[in-house]
Amino acid sequence: MLTISKPLNAGQAQTYHAKEFTAREQNYWSQKGAAVGEWQGRLADQFGLAGAVSAQDFARLSQGQHPNTEEQLVRHRPAKEYHTADGKSVSPMEHRAGWDATFSAPKSVSLTALVGGDDRVREAHREAVNVALTELEKYTQARIGGNNPAEPTGRFVAAKFEHDTARPVDGYAAPQLHTHAVIFNMTERENGQYRAVQPQSLFQSQQFATAVYQSELMYRLSQLGYEITPGRSGAPEIKGYTQEYLDASSPRSQQIREHLERNGFVGPEAAQIAAHATRDKKAIASDRDVLMAHRALAAQFGDQADRVFAAAQERALQHIRSQPNRDRRAQEAVTFARDRNFEREAVTDERLLYRDALRRGMGEITYPDVRRNFEARHHAGEFQLMLPNQHDSSRHFTTRQTIAQEHQIVCLMREGQNQLAPIMPIGEAIHAADANAHLNKAQRTVMEDVLISPDKVQGLQGLAGTGKTTALSAIREAAQTKGYEVAGVAPTSRAAQQLHDTGVAAGTLQGFLARVPQQDAGQKTLYFVDESSLASTRQMQDFLDRMGPQDRVLLIGDTRQHQGVEAGRPFEQLQEAGMHTARLDHIVRQKDPELKQVVEYFARDETALGIAMLQQQGRISEIANPVERVNAIARAYAADPANTLIVSPDNASRRELNQAVRQDLKSKGVLNYDDVIIRVLVPRQDMTGADRNWASRYEAGDVLRYSVGSKALGIEAGSYARVIATDPTENLLTVEKNSGEQIIYNPHRLKGINAYRELELGFALGDRLQFTAVNRELGVANRHLGTVEQIGKDGLIAVRMDSDKIVSFDANRMRHFDHGYAVTSHSSQGLTAERVIVNIDTNVHPDLINSRFAYVSISRASHDAQIYTNDMASLIPGLSHDVNKTSAVEIGKAHNIPLSIEHGVGKSQANDMAVGYSL
Repeated sequence: MLTISKPLNAGQAQTYHAKEFTAREQNYWSQKGAAVGEWQGRLADQFGLAGAVSAQDFARLSQGQHPNTEEQLVRHRPAKEYHTADGKSVSPMEHRAGWDATFSAPKSVSLTALVGGDDRVREAHREAVNVALTELEKYTQARIGGNNPAEPTGRFVAAKFEHDTARPVDGYAAPQLHTHAVIFNMTERENGQYRAVQPQSLFQSQQFATAVYQSELMYRLSQLGYEITPGRSGAPEIKGYTQEYLDASSPRSQQIREHLERNGFVGPEAAQIAAHATRDKKAIASDRDVLMAHRALAAQFGDQADRVFAAAQERALQHIRSQPNRDRRAQEAVTFARDRNFEREAVTDERLLYRDALRRGMGEITYPDVRRNFEARHHAGEFQLMLPNQHDSSRHFTTRQTIAQEHQIVCLMREGQNQLAPIMPIGEAIHAADANAHLNKAQRTVMEDVLISPDKVQGLQGLAGTGKTTALSAIREAAQTKGYEVAGVAPTSRAAQQLHDTGVAAGTLQGFLARVPQQDAGQKTLYFVDESSLASTRQMQDFLDRMGPQDRVLLIGDTRQHQGVEAGRPFEQLQEAGMHTARLDHIVRQKDPELKQVVEYFARDETALGIAMLQQQGRISEIANPVERVNAIARAYAADPANTLIVSPDNASRRELNQAVRQDLKSKGVLNYDDVIIRVLVPRQDMTGADRNWASRYEAGDVLRYSVGSKALGIEAGSYARVIATDPTENLLTVEKNSGEQIIYNPHRLKGINAYRELELGFALGDRLQFTAVNRELGVANRHLGTVEQIGKDGLIAVRMDSDKIVSFDANRMRHFDHGYAVTSHSSQGLTAERVIVNIDTNVHPDLINSRFAYVSISRASHDAQIYTNDMASLIPGLSHDVNKTSAVEIGKAHNIPLSIEHGVGKSQANDMAVGYSL
């Protein structure tokens, strides 16, 4: 895989060159001395750099200078220490010399090359690094400065150093083949000016370059007779090694993991810090001593490297290359990448498509195979180019189907405008609204607006905590008096349950679309679609297509709250396209006036003002250490647990918080110390629909639930099975049912499968619990919360739901639940609590920490909200960042890109194509 370091300053880079990159102990027997390095990159060719990497050339490039003339090509200022107003000493970083891009071979590859002694494997690694680095270079950008966007250049200069051992642990330096490629902070623009590199594009290309490296490496190894298999972490490995031997040969990785767990750090940057903090100095040893240590460990595990090497040599004698098979595999791989990426986004970076296609065809195809197939399909019109912007280093694409769906929902909305008689005349609607004295003025206005509209498709844009549910109940009653059947759907089961609580017969949007439509020509239905911002374009199109001639729909949501997982933002897109939309913006949830003002700022996307006000109110605490911050949050919760909710950005931190809260409550005697240990099921949220069709994405031990089942395979709907084995080559899964019967099948042939992993959790009397799946027998929705009132060693649990209903179940059979003290921001949407505690680590991925997270999390609180963060200074820029689902039509309109529409789009296709981007 490829990892890219934080920027190295000039001093660090030169020190690493002398003591790390070229040190003899880093590379024991390939060089028979110091690792001299090798140049690569278009700028290296331009500078005439070839052969060994000299200390002088390396030092000059580190300083931003021409390696031959010493001319200063990239301006920089040396670091100068200064003191702030409060007396703190600050040393800004000196010139960024570059970045250490490290290509690490999978452990099985290192063992085969360095213990098994197959030098061809080492050469395959070198060739794969060269290809991947060449492709990475193509996405290089120059930093222009000011507010100017970066400029693509496609050129850099890099110095490569190959090493073959990891840092020692307890005196043993394990075999680890890897190459450091120091990418210098220098690139050349079209006009000949030299500029610093914009690193963002390098990091955005990291997974793509990893896939190129791994695919090139594994294809070469397969040509040498080695069999390829998915590893435990998903990375490819050479088949034939036990996991025990791989783990024993990776003591350094285990050391870093233990350091991270001990200190509570997460993320790639934390891993780099841990690696630096735990590394031992490499002792200089002879190649004979190193090899003897490797062989001694190998002997304990049956000399697996020797056996793997011998088997590959035998297999290579019978190996036949099949170009037609490669073409077919490339076709399948690109199709997989298309389905995987466009399931969740309407517009996708080409690097993500290439990444997933290469992963799908690992060991059988290479990057040129994928690129050739993709370009052919692009020219045929299947993929359509977006964003032909001179400032983009990467191309972006959409599909004809995506464009068609986005056009269609707008067409259906517009075709329904002014097509129906209002539910009530205006006078009657005003009277009906006035009769609901419990409604505030804003709610009555919305009610009138909906009842008098002549449109088939209407919107209700309501801010968080404005009483949308109360208004809907009154609208339902009025519509029913006029002969309308009122039905509700929502993308989440909890939102559907909330609709049901207003007296509306409601279910999930997915369930509605899965049923065979049954329409009564004389029936007219008013549909409520709640949490419409979570609906995808595909779901919205399917829903609007199903509406009868007399039906109408009210789309309810908030464009500032979280969006759905699948592609599209139809609720927002329909509003932008002219959908008649009632607005509910009078907030009633917050009882504290100052907190209400904060929520109003967040609702208007004025995040900086909201954060500043929270800070003035003393509602933000800064605790840099993650363990101390988690413990502080736990203490704050335990001090007043009644009607308190913790919100955290990701599931990892959520689990840490849940455990910390439980420990604090146990110390106070609120929870019993003795837990009942239960193996719960945790959804594999990393799997898309395309992933579920591919055997390689499953792992032994995964638990599968079949919502549809298969009569042919003897799998009942609603039943479970455990994955026993996978066959990626033939795309087959072997699963074991609860009865012990084993079944082998192709996952591509079955639909309605959900994958889970087992996790052991302890539960006690008084624990907060959240359900993680719908259970119709119990009458609970996904993410519903409650408190454990009874729990037995046999797994029988009784839970008092927050609605005061008591549900009982056998945890040996119904295993979809978790602790409920802390929830993610997405899960919190739709909840209300008197007090909310928000955990914000500004170092997590920006897709998790953004303005939507801030708005949704803080607006859950009715009386008080507290933020605990690692870095106060980073809070405003982190939470001001917006994350928005892409729209093919909107991007096309913004850039005047002519997008073609698939045939058979809908009734108004001709008109829409004529008006083009009036949509």
